[in-house]
Amino acid sequence: MSITGLYLEAGILTLIAIVALTGNVSLYLIVFRSRSLQKNSNYFTLNLALADILVSLVNMPVTVYTIIQNQWTLGEVACQALGFVNILSFISSVLSLALIAINRLFFVVYWKDYKRYFRPRRVKFYIFLTWLIALLLSMPPLLGWASFGYVPGKSYCFVIWRENASFAYFMVLVCFFGPLITMGFCYSRILWFTKNAKRKIQNEMSKSTRNCIFRNVSPEESRITNTLLIVLGAFIACWLPFAITMFLDIYYPHRLPRWIDMGSLMLGYINSLCNPIIYSVRNTQFRKAFMELYALCGIKWFKRNRAAVVVSSARQETEESSVNRRQSKSLEVA
Repeated sequence: MSITGLYLEAGILTLIAIVALTGNVSLYLIVFRSRSLQKNSNYFTLNLALADILVSLVNMPVTVYTIIQNQWTLGEVACQALGFVNILSFISSVLSLALIAINRLFFVVYWKDYKRYFRPRRVKFYIFLTWLIALLLSMPPLLGWASFGYVPGKSYCFVIWRENASFAYFMVLVCFFGPLITMGFCYSRILWFTKNAKRKIQNEMSKSTRNCIFRNVSPEESRITNTLLIVLGAFIACWLPFAITMFLDIYYPHRLPRWIDMGSLMLGYINSLCNPIIYSVRNTQFRKAFMELYALCGIKWFKRNRAAVVVSSARQETEESSVNRRQSKSLEVA
Protein backbone atom coordinates (compact mmCIF):
# COMPACT_ATOMS: atom_id res chain seq x y z
CA MET A 1 0.00 0.00 0.00
CA SER A 2 1.20 3.54 -0.78
CA ILE A 3 2.64 5.79 1.93
CA THR A 4 -0.18 8.26 1.30
CA GLY A 5 -2.78 5.55 1.88
CA LEU A 6 -1.13 4.44 5.11
CA TYR A 7 -0.98 7.98 6.48
CA LEU A 8 -4.62 8.49 5.50
CA GLU A 9 -5.59 5.37 7.47
CA ALA A 10 -3.52 6.53 10.43
CA GLY A 11 -5.08 10.01 10.31
CA ILE A 12 -8.64 8.67 10.20
CA LEU A 13 -7.98 6.24 13.04
CA THR A 14 -6.34 8.98 15.14
CA LEU A 15 -9.44 11.14 14.72
CA ILE A 16 -11.68 8.21 15.72
CA ALA A 17 -9.53 7.59 18.82
CA ILE A 18 -9.63 11.25 19.92
CA VAL A 19 -13.40 11.56 19.49
CA ALA A 20 -14.06 8.20 21.17
CA LEU A 21 -11.80 8.96 24.14
CA THR A 22 -13.23 12.46 24.60
CA GLY A 23 -16.83 11.25 24.39
CA ASN A 24 -16.47 8.31 26.76
CA VAL A 25 -14.42 10.18 29.36
CA SER A 26 -17.07 12.91 29.17
CA LEU A 27 -19.72 10.31 30.01
CA TYR A 28 -17.91 9.57 33.26
CA LEU A 29 -17.53 13.25 34.09
CA ILE A 30 -21.17 14.19 33.51
CA VAL A 31 -22.55 11.20 35.43
CA PHE A 32 -20.36 11.88 38.46
CA ARG A 33 -21.13 15.62 38.27
CA SER A 34 -24.90 15.10 38.25
CA ARG A 35 -26.78 13.27 41.00
CA SER A 36 -29.83 12.85 38.75
CA LEU A 37 -27.72 10.74 36.37
CA GLN A 38 -26.32 8.49 39.09
CA LYS A 39 -28.58 5.46 38.68
CA ASN A 40 -28.16 1.80 37.82
CA SER A 41 -28.77 2.07 34.09
CA ASN A 42 -26.11 4.77 33.76
CA TYR A 43 -23.58 2.81 35.82
CA PHE A 44 -23.96 -0.02 33.32
CA THR A 45 -23.53 2.52 30.52
CA LEU A 46 -20.29 3.67 32.15
CA ASN A 47 -19.14 0.06 32.26
CA LEU A 48 -19.61 -0.08 28.49
CA ALA A 49 -17.80 3.25 28.17
CA LEU A 50 -14.85 1.81 30.12
CA ALA A 51 -14.36 -0.84 27.44
CA ASP A 52 -14.46 1.89 24.78
CA ILE A 53 -11.90 3.95 26.72
CA LEU A 54 -9.64 0.88 26.80
CA VAL A 55 -9.96 0.58 23.02
CA SER A 56 -9.24 4.29 22.56
CA LEU A 57 -6.19 4.32 24.85
CA VAL A 58 -4.58 1.01 23.87
CA ASN A 59 -5.94 -0.67 20.75
CA MET A 60 -6.26 2.33 18.45
CA PRO A 61 -2.93 4.08 19.25
CA VAL A 62 -0.97 0.84 18.77
CA THR A 63 -2.78 0.23 15.47
CA VAL A 64 -1.96 3.79 14.33
CA TYR A 65 1.70 3.30 15.21
CA THR A 66 1.83 -0.03 13.37
CA ILE A 67 0.14 1.45 10.29
CA ILE A 68 2.80 4.18 10.12
CA GLN A 69 5.61 1.62 10.59
CA ASN A 70 3.91 -0.71 8.08
CA GLN A 71 5.08 -3.67 10.17
CA TRP A 72 5.04 -4.98 13.74
CA THR A 73 8.08 -3.65 15.60
CA LEU A 74 7.04 -3.95 19.25
CA GLY A 75 8.08 -7.55 19.89
CA GLU A 76 6.32 -10.83 20.64
CA VAL A 77 5.33 -10.05 24.24
CA ALA A 78 3.62 -6.81 23.18
CA CYS A 79 1.83 -8.68 20.38
CA GLN A 80 0.46 -11.23 22.85
CA ALA A 81 -0.59 -8.46 25.24
CA LEU A 82 -2.33 -6.44 22.53
CA GLY A 83 -4.14 -9.51 21.20
CA PHE A 84 -5.38 -10.22 24.71
CA VAL A 85 -6.56 -6.62 25.24
CA ASN A 86 -8.32 -6.66 21.85
CA ILE A 87 -10.39 -9.71 22.79
CA LEU A 88 -10.95 -8.47 26.36
CA SER A 89 -12.34 -5.10 25.23
CA PHE A 90 -14.64 -6.72 22.66
CA ILE A 91 -16.06 -9.35 25.03
CA SER A 92 -16.51 -6.84 27.86
CA SER A 93 -18.43 -4.57 25.47
CA VAL A 94 -20.87 -7.25 24.36
CA LEU A 95 -21.34 -8.51 27.94
CA SER A 96 -21.99 -4.94 29.10
CA LEU A 97 -24.67 -4.57 26.44
CA ALA A 98 -26.25 -7.83 27.62
CA LEU A 99 -26.19 -6.57 31.22
CA ILE A 100 -27.86 -3.30 30.15
CA ALA A 101 -30.60 -5.31 28.42
CA ILE A 102 -31.17 -7.53 31.47
CA ASN A 103 -31.33 -4.48 33.73
CA ARG A 104 -33.90 -2.91 31.42
CA LEU A 105 -35.94 -6.13 31.33
CA PHE A 106 -36.23 -6.20 35.12
CA PHE A 107 -36.95 -2.48 35.37
CA VAL A 108 -39.82 -2.59 32.85
CA VAL A 109 -41.23 -6.12 33.00
CA TYR A 110 -40.21 -7.61 36.35
CA TRP A 111 -40.45 -4.31 38.21
CA LYS A 112 -41.64 -5.94 41.45
CA ASP A 113 -38.28 -7.74 41.76
CA TYR A 114 -36.08 -4.93 40.45
CA LYS A 115 -34.95 -3.47 43.77
CA ARG A 116 -34.18 -6.92 45.12
CA TYR A 117 -31.90 -7.91 42.23
CA PHE A 118 -30.40 -4.50 41.46
CA ARG A 119 -29.34 -3.10 44.80
CA PRO A 120 -26.22 -0.86 44.67
CA ARG A 121 -23.95 -3.59 46.01
CA ARG A 122 -25.27 -6.11 43.49
CA VAL A 123 -24.87 -3.62 40.65
CA LYS A 124 -21.16 -3.33 41.52
CA PHE A 125 -20.91 -7.12 41.63
CA TYR A 126 -22.57 -7.49 38.20
CA ILE A 127 -20.12 -4.98 36.71
CA PHE A 128 -17.19 -6.84 38.29
CA LEU A 129 -18.62 -10.12 36.96
CA THR A 130 -18.72 -8.86 33.35
CA TRP A 131 -15.01 -8.10 33.47
CA LEU A 132 -14.18 -11.37 35.23
CA ILE A 133 -16.06 -13.38 32.58
CA ALA A 134 -14.47 -11.31 29.80
CA LEU A 135 -11.06 -11.95 31.34
CA LEU A 136 -11.63 -15.72 31.49
CA LEU A 137 -13.00 -15.89 27.94
CA SER A 138 -9.95 -13.97 26.68
CA MET A 139 -7.45 -16.39 28.23
CA PRO A 140 -7.58 -19.45 25.89
CA PRO A 141 -5.08 -18.11 23.31
CA LEU A 142 -2.58 -17.54 26.13
CA LEU A 143 -3.14 -21.09 27.39
CA GLY A 144 -2.71 -22.95 24.11
CA TRP A 145 -6.16 -22.93 22.51
CA ALA A 146 -5.54 -20.70 19.48
CA SER A 147 -2.70 -18.21 19.28
CA PHE A 148 -2.12 -14.49 18.84
CA GLY A 149 -0.11 -13.15 15.95
CA TYR A 150 0.39 -10.13 13.75
CA VAL A 151 -2.35 -9.61 11.14
CA PRO A 152 -0.85 -7.48 8.32
CA GLY A 153 -4.20 -6.63 6.74
CA LYS A 154 -5.41 -5.06 10.00
CA SER A 155 -2.02 -3.78 11.23
CA TYR A 156 -2.50 -5.22 14.70
CA CYS A 157 -2.16 -8.43 16.70
CA PHE A 158 -5.12 -10.73 17.11
CA VAL A 159 -6.04 -14.40 16.89
CA ILE A 160 -4.79 -16.07 13.71
CA TRP A 161 -8.18 -17.44 12.67
CA ARG A 162 -7.01 -19.63 9.81
CA GLU A 163 -4.96 -21.71 12.24
CA ASN A 164 -7.63 -21.72 14.96
CA ALA A 165 -11.05 -22.32 13.39
CA SER A 166 -12.51 -23.92 16.53
CA PHE A 167 -11.75 -20.82 18.59
CA ALA A 168 -13.31 -18.64 15.90
CA TYR A 169 -16.56 -20.59 16.23
CA PHE A 170 -16.32 -20.31 20.01
CA MET A 171 -15.87 -16.53 19.78
CA VAL A 172 -18.75 -16.01 17.38
CA LEU A 173 -21.23 -18.43 18.97
CA VAL A 174 -20.47 -17.94 22.68
CA CYS A 175 -19.00 -14.44 22.89
CA PHE A 176 -21.00 -12.71 20.15
CA PHE A 177 -24.25 -14.45 19.29
CA GLY A 178 -24.81 -15.79 22.83
CA PRO A 179 -25.10 -12.31 24.35
CA LEU A 180 -26.97 -11.07 21.26
CA ILE A 181 -29.60 -13.79 21.70
CA THR A 182 -29.93 -12.76 25.36
CA MET A 183 -30.39 -9.14 24.30
CA GLY A 184 -32.87 -10.11 21.62
CA PHE A 185 -34.96 -11.99 24.17
CA CYS A 186 -34.84 -9.09 26.66
CA TYR A 187 -35.84 -6.38 24.21
CA SER A 188 -38.51 -8.46 22.48
CA ARG A 189 -40.00 -9.21 25.90
CA ILE A 190 -39.89 -5.50 26.78
CA LEU A 191 -41.53 -4.46 23.51
CA TRP A 192 -44.24 -7.11 23.88
CA PHE A 193 -44.87 -6.01 27.45
CA THR A 194 -45.12 -2.30 26.65
CA LYS A 195 -47.36 -3.02 23.67
CA ASN A 196 -49.86 -4.95 25.76
CA ALA A 197 -49.49 -3.32 29.17
CA LYS A 198 -51.61 -0.21 28.67
CA ARG A 199 -54.56 -2.20 27.35
CA LYS A 200 -54.39 -4.59 30.30
CA ILE A 201 -53.87 -1.74 32.77
CA GLN A 202 -57.24 -0.21 32.02
CA ASN A 203 -59.18 -3.45 31.96
CA GLU A 204 -57.75 -5.85 34.51
CA MET A 205 -55.64 -4.26 37.24
CA SER A 206 -56.13 -2.34 40.45
CA LYS A 207 -55.33 1.37 40.55
CA SER A 208 -52.12 0.96 42.63
CA THR A 209 -50.75 -1.81 40.40
CA ARG A 210 -51.52 -0.07 37.12
CA ASN A 211 -49.91 3.17 38.35
CA CYS A 212 -46.69 1.25 39.10
CA ILE A 213 -46.68 -0.33 35.66
CA PHE A 214 -47.59 2.98 34.01
CA ARG A 215 -44.38 4.55 35.28
CA ASN A 216 -42.42 1.83 33.50
CA VAL A 217 -44.22 2.17 30.13
CA SER A 218 -44.40 5.99 30.06
CA PRO A 219 -43.13 7.91 26.99
CA GLU A 220 -39.87 8.71 28.77
CA GLU A 221 -39.18 5.06 29.61
CA SER A 222 -40.13 3.99 26.08
CA ARG A 223 -37.66 6.54 24.74
CA ILE A 224 -34.92 5.11 26.97
CA THR A 225 -35.66 1.60 25.72
CA ASN A 226 -35.56 2.80 22.11
CA THR A 227 -32.23 4.52 22.78
CA LEU A 228 -30.77 1.27 24.11
CA LEU A 229 -32.03 -0.54 21.01
CA ILE A 230 -30.20 2.03 18.88
CA VAL A 231 -27.01 1.41 20.90
CA LEU A 232 -27.41 -2.33 20.30
CA GLY A 233 -28.09 -1.79 16.59
CA ALA A 234 -24.96 0.35 16.28
CA PHE A 235 -22.89 -2.36 17.95
CA ILE A 236 -24.17 -5.05 15.58
CA ALA A 237 -23.74 -2.84 12.50
CA CYS A 238 -20.17 -1.96 13.49
CA TRP A 239 -18.91 -5.40 14.55
CA LEU A 240 -20.80 -7.83 12.31
CA PRO A 241 -18.53 -7.10 9.29
CA PHE A 242 -15.53 -7.88 11.51
CA ALA A 243 -17.10 -11.22 12.50
CA ILE A 244 -17.68 -11.99 8.83
CA THR A 245 -14.01 -11.34 8.00
CA MET A 246 -13.08 -13.86 10.70
CA PHE A 247 -14.67 -16.64 8.64
CA LEU A 248 -13.39 -15.23 5.38
CA ASP A 249 -9.89 -15.47 6.86
CA ILE A 250 -10.55 -19.16 7.60
CA TYR A 251 -12.19 -20.28 4.36
CA TYR A 252 -11.10 -17.76 1.72
CA PRO A 253 -7.90 -19.21 0.17
CA HIS A 254 -6.25 -15.83 -0.42
CA ARG A 255 -5.46 -12.87 1.80
CA LEU A 256 -8.36 -10.43 1.95
CA PRO A 257 -7.94 -7.05 0.24
CA ARG A 258 -6.57 -4.37 2.54
CA TRP A 259 -9.71 -2.23 2.24
CA ILE A 260 -11.88 -5.09 3.55
CA ASP A 261 -9.54 -6.00 6.41
CA MET A 262 -8.85 -2.46 7.57
CA GLY A 263 -12.38 -1.28 6.77
CA SER A 264 -13.96 -3.92 9.04
CA LEU A 265 -11.53 -3.05 11.84
CA MET A 266 -12.14 0.70 11.56
CA LEU A 267 -15.88 0.12 11.55
CA GLY A 268 -15.51 -1.82 14.81
CA TYR A 269 -13.42 0.99 16.26
CA ILE A 270 -16.04 3.54 15.21
CA ASN A 271 -18.47 1.82 17.58
CA SER A 272 -16.40 3.21 20.47
CA LEU A 273 -17.47 6.75 19.58
CA CYS A 274 -21.12 5.93 18.80
CA ASN A 275 -22.53 5.65 22.32
CA PRO A 276 -21.73 9.17 23.60
CA ILE A 277 -23.20 10.59 20.38
CA ILE A 278 -26.35 8.46 20.67
CA TYR A 279 -26.90 9.43 24.31
CA SER A 280 -26.31 13.12 23.63
CA VAL A 281 -28.82 13.09 20.77
CA ARG A 282 -31.49 10.86 22.30
CA ASN A 283 -31.36 11.77 26.01
CA THR A 284 -32.18 15.32 27.09
CA GLN A 285 -30.39 14.96 30.44
CA PHE A 286 -27.20 13.74 28.79
CA ARG A 287 -27.40 16.38 26.07
CA LYS A 288 -27.77 19.17 28.63
CA ALA A 289 -24.94 17.73 30.75
CA PHE A 290 -22.62 17.43 27.73
CA MET A 291 -23.27 21.05 26.77
CA GLU A 292 -22.64 22.29 30.31
CA LEU A 293 -19.42 20.27 30.61
CA TYR A 294 -17.95 21.48 27.33
CA ALA A 295 -19.05 25.05 28.07
CA LEU A 296 -17.14 24.83 31.36
CA CYS A 297 -14.12 23.65 29.38
CA GLY A 298 -14.24 26.93 27.45
CA ILE A 299 -15.43 25.63 24.08
CA LYS A 300 -17.12 28.67 22.51
CA TRP A 301 -19.71 26.84 20.39
CA PHE A 302 -21.11 25.09 23.44
CA LYS A 303 -21.19 28.37 25.38
CA ARG A 304 -23.22 30.02 22.62
CA ASN A 305 -25.63 27.12 22.22
CA ARG A 306 -26.00 25.98 25.82
CA ALA A 307 -29.03 28.19 26.47
CA ALA A 308 -30.82 26.89 23.38
CA VAL A 309 -30.16 23.30 24.42
CA VAL A 310 -31.41 23.96 27.96
CA VAL A 311 -34.62 25.52 26.60
CA SER A 312 -35.09 22.64 24.13
CA SER A 313 -34.49 20.06 26.88
CA ALA A 314 -36.92 21.81 29.22
CA ARG A 315 -39.55 21.97 26.49
CA GLN A 316 -39.19 18.25 25.74
CA GLU A 317 -39.32 17.34 29.44
CA THR A 318 -42.44 19.52 29.84
CA GLU A 319 -44.12 17.85 26.86
CA GLU A 320 -43.30 14.38 28.21
CA SER A 321 -44.57 15.35 31.67
CA SER A 322 -47.76 16.68 30.11
CA VAL A 323 -48.27 13.43 28.23
CA ASN A 324 -47.60 11.48 31.43
CA ARG A 325 -50.16 13.55 33.37
CA ARG A 326 -52.81 13.15 30.68
CA GLN A 327 -52.27 9.39 30.52
CA SER A 328 -52.23 9.16 34.31
CA LYS A 329 -55.54 11.02 34.52
CA SER A 330 -57.06 8.71 31.93
CA LEU A 331 -55.93 5.73 33.99
CA GLU A 332 -57.46 7.20 37.14
CA VAL A 333 -60.75 7.74 35.32
CA ALA A 334 -60.61 4.13 34.15
